[in-house]
Amino acid sequence: MILSKRQRWMIVTSVMGALAAQAAEHMLNSSWRLAALKDPPDDPGYDDVDWRSAILWTVGAGAMVGVSNLLGRQVARAAWKQATGRRPPEPRRRKKIRSRREALG
Repeated sequence: MILSKRQRWMIVTSVMGALAAQAAEHMLNSSWRLAALKDPPDDPGYDDVDWRSAILWTVGAGAMVGVSNLLGRQVARAAWKQATGRRPPEPRRRKKIRSRREALG
């Protein structure tokens, strides 16, 4: 079975995304322990977690996920270009909707 260029790119980005998520989780937990001198909350929605900790954890997790996603994509693009000598495939473009009728139809 031969995979297309787009399918290979999806595999590369999926692997890089999984690695970036693992790294983000480790960095977030480590930085929380360093800053707060205690373990991070298991779930910020639990009753035993105060509001301040819940909000800080959620904001930190969101920022870390966004940054790790960006870094994972950039590393995947660089690795693809180094391995193949070409840029990775461009994402498919969505058709532009010009009117409400097109959107509903």
